[in-house]
Amino acid sequence: MTKQTRVRKPHPVLHGIGLVLSVILLAAVLISTYVLSTLATVIDSFFGAPSGHYSDAEIADTKVKAEALAADVEAEGTVLVQNNDNTLPLSADTKKVNVFGWASTAWLGGGSGSGGVNAVNTDLLAALTAYGIEYNTELTDMYKDFQPGREYVKTLKSRPEQSGRLYEPDISNTTYYTQSMLDNAKNFSDTAIVVIGRLAGESNDATKQQYKRTEKGGDIVVDDTRTMLELTTEEENLLTYVGANYAHVLVLINSTNVMELGQIETIPGVDACLIAGLSGSEGATAIPAVLWGDKEPSGRTADTWAYDLTTAASYANAGMEGVGAYADAEGLYPADGTVSGNLDTYDAYEQVSYVDYAEGIYIGYKWYETADAEGYWDGVSNEHGTGYDAVVQYPFGYGLSYTSFDWSDFKADWSGDTCTAQVTVTNTGDVSGKDVVEVYVQSPYTDYDKTNGVEKPAVELVGYGKTAELAPGASETVSVTFTKDQLKAYDANGAKTYILDAGNYYITAAKDAHEAVNNVLAAKGKTAADGMTADGDAAFTAVYTPANTETDTTTYATDSRTGAAITNQLDAAKGDAVYLTRSDWTGTFPKPDGEPSDVISTWGNEINGTDADGNPASYQYKKTADAALVAQLDSADSGNPTVGDTYSDTITYGAKNGLSLIDLRGKSYDDPMWNDLLDQLTAEDYYNIITCSGYGVPAIDSVGKPFVIDADTASGLIYGGTGAMFPNMMTLAQTWNQDLALEYGTMIGNEAVIGGCDGWYAPSMNIHRTPFSGRNGEYYSEDPFLSGTVASKEVYGAATKGLYAYIKHFAFNDQENHRGDREGQYGAATWLNEQSAREIYLKPFEMCMKLDDITLNYVEKQADGSYQNAETTIPAAMGVMTAFNRIGATWTGGSYALITGILRTEWGFNGAVITDNANTGVFMLGQQMIEAGADMKLTYDTSAARWDNYDANDPETYHYAREALHHVLYTTANTKAMNHAMPGSVYKDGPQIATVVRTVVNILCTLLLVFFAYRIFRVWKPSKRKLAKLEATAAAKANKA
Repeated sequence: MTKQTRVRKPHPVLHGIGLVLSVILLAAVLISTYVLSTLATVIDSFFGAPSGHYSDAEIADTKVKAEALAADVEAEGTVLVQNNDNTLPLSADTKKVNVFGWASTAWLGGGSGSGGVNAVNTDLLAALTAYGIEYNTELTDMYKDFQPGREYVKTLKSRPEQSGRLYEPDISNTTYYTQSMLDNAKNFSDTAIVVIGRLAGESNDATKQQYKRTEKGGDIVVDDTRTMLELTTEEENLLTYVGANYAHVLVLINSTNVMELGQIETIPGVDACLIAGLSGSEGATAIPAVLWGDKEPSGRTADTWAYDLTTAASYANAGMEGVGAYADAEGLYPADGTVSGNLDTYDAYEQVSYVDYAEGIYIGYKWYETADAEGYWDGVSNEHGTGYDAVVQYPFGYGLSYTSFDWSDFKADWSGDTCTAQVTVTNTGDVSGKDVVEVYVQSPYTDYDKTNGVEKPAVELVGYGKTAELAPGASETVSVTFTKDQLKAYDANGAKTYILDAGNYYITAAKDAHEAVNNVLAAKGKTAADGMTADGDAAFTAVYTPANTETDTTTYATDSRTGAAITNQLDAAKGDAVYLTRSDWTGTFPKPDGEPSDVISTWGNEINGTDADGNPASYQYKKTADAALVAQLDSADSGNPTVGDTYSDTITYGAKNGLSLIDLRGKSYDDPMWNDLLDQLTAEDYYNIITCSGYGVPAIDSVGKPFVIDADTASGLIYGGTGAMFPNMMTLAQTWNQDLALEYGTMIGNEAVIGGCDGWYAPSMNIHRTPFSGRNGEYYSEDPFLSGTVASKEVYGAATKGLYAYIKHFAFNDQENHRGDREGQYGAATWLNEQSAREIYLKPFEMCMKLDDITLNYVEKQADGSYQNAETTIPAAMGVMTAFNRIGATWTGGSYALITGILRTEWGFNGAVITDNANTGVFMLGQQMIEAGADMKLTYDTSAARWDNYDANDPETYHYAREALHHVLYTTANTKAMNHAMPGSVYKDGPQIATVVRTVVNILCTLLLVFFAYRIFRVWKPSKRKLAKLEATAAAKANKA
């Protein structure tokens, strides 16, 4: 029988594969379009920074200078706090060292989040090798095998108990420290370096329990008796061992936070200790130079280091313990079942949070030194000493040297309202070195103050200076100036403004805050016999008595620059907290606000109870929020008293006035030409700039505004420039060197010029209110004057290169847990009194606002049509970033009192105000923000714009939106974004990186989609030629059969 010819049918598997691939490609097109459109701004910012047309040689030269500056900051910011028997510097004959401690293999260059660095290119071990020092690799290899790096280095993606994990095998565990290894180490070198490391960062405060891994791959061990800022038992045992077995033992503290280090003094054989801070990407190269004496440590502490951190007045309201939850707010967002996608697990939010700054102005040394002056520590006695000596290990401003200095010829002379304090410093030692002269003032604490609740610290830093490097025998006269207005205090209850008390003001030059108190007491006739820890030196104290014989409530009631009236703006933020007062230390010493609830915290809180099984437990604190407070927390009211009024603005969009933004360069903020330019904006322009300006502010074709790029972080530029990352800001503050701070700001400006960014999300100038704050490494100090001085130098240096700085976080963002950064989270309600707000937390921002103006060069069109070079002056500070948290019940970025009342009206700020990350902060509403006086949301996800009620035809919305764009355009016009342009220049906004990538991806996917569709079609319906071929093939097979 003849076999029937059969034509091959389409293969179902091939058809299925083609169909699946087509669906995948279609999905890829849709997803890429969405993602690239949504994240266009951030993609353009990260990858689209122009090179600045600099040669490779110029860029390389800048990188070399940046790395040298980083090394200088690290060297001068390293604080020598202990040096028994002059162990340091190490002998040049010491060529080998044992480096103990797991943290030596996980050296920290930065914190995490905005305080982080891209990479640590040179860690301690690499630096030792580069310096020619051999270290014991048997030890370090063991540590790396025990735990290869931190499991959680991104604090924004982890919980505090994860990012704060501590790793250290016990010295007695022979699985790791074999006897042969220990013997080999002693034979290798008689010198031991022990590294202690601690990591905290953005979003996570340091925990009040320890979470440890002491066995390779083992379970996490929880020590409820110690905080993560104390040594672990394993670290203590390690120090005990090396102290007993090595001739030279030195400890390096590589930490983002102040720690308790009492054991450094009490463990026998521990010779020296250096606070090395965080060294950035390359700064660790300076550490061996310091250890071996090629560089002399001249750093001073920027915080008070106490033996027991619970003695801080802020302790009870610090970290997670200090963040309470409002009862009766359940069901109010975010405690409505909202989950966080920002962690490794999706957890529902448990609370609407609050935190009390109940310690008032008594932060750091202003607490410890004032309490000592009042005899508060008299009854304390322990292994470290008695009284103050038993409480404070290293005072604020403390630091040792490899040489010695003698001070003489102190004087404090007034010229008008300016005082110049002078000290002659002589190097009396055998090696070169630098010294720091710190100037403090003690203000009178009067009956008026006690009656009106005005608090006064025992001393307050008003200025400082640092010598050049002095050779042995060399001298230098250091001059430090300050002004009379630095003596004022804020009276929030009586005059409701700044006051100047009558009486004697003691001015003293000292080596640290405690010596300053002793000097003042000596000037008052006190000696060590009166309970002082040591005799002071009255020769370094001068008395100033202002002319007023009564409390002056008028001289400082207006701003020195703007002439605006200064009065209470933040009464609503005081809340019901009891604030610490010098007139009743014991009765007002802060306690946790609220009562332990029945909810166990999972955020590393201090133990405050037991669970159902009798185990130690950490319960959240709660208190009741009444109906009025709940309504405030749930409100989007900025507090602007004019909202709801009738606005007379004539709504104008798209006017053809022929202006470009470059025409306004050099014009004053109030120049009438701005109105004509603003009339050219479209409704879409307003919406785009206000709602989506994260990491870059979009271009505006209607006014010729270029796309500008804004870059993080505090320790460098996260993208752009040479990629250099510098030591953290606490280390910079520890240099006590204003010239280095200015040089750093200028270098960041140079990096921006090379890398193409125009704005900088820094400096970060919140306060080290508590040692437990996660971002202390990113911030400067517990002291507002030191913080403001360093920050303002950075701002000024950057501004001279045309880089505008968004000084942050405005304001009161001095804690991280539950601040409001994670997706869906409410900003914690922060309660504080106005005196502490003005004198502590706002002071660094105000100092930046009152910087000298910088010179702006531009090209000006003349009446006859010609052009001429011109110059003017503009403020150095042109940007501000608001905070996640709330001031009282109102979000800081939407607070009219804070932004319009203080920032814009009192301080006269006309620059741009942007939010912190608003992609996750759903309470950061566009309308509230502009009504408060702020301008832009740091949003790069267009789906997170959150201005659903935008009405382009509403006169009120138009009024505030127009003010916002005026601020933004004024800032852009007068910074490096407009360099190389002149009137008549036409800005051409070329395709951005995201647009190019999206277009290429879409074209490729579309072509592939067409190809697969064609192949599938041909499988099901072959062409005539193909069909004939198939039939012929089938027939041939049939004939063979």
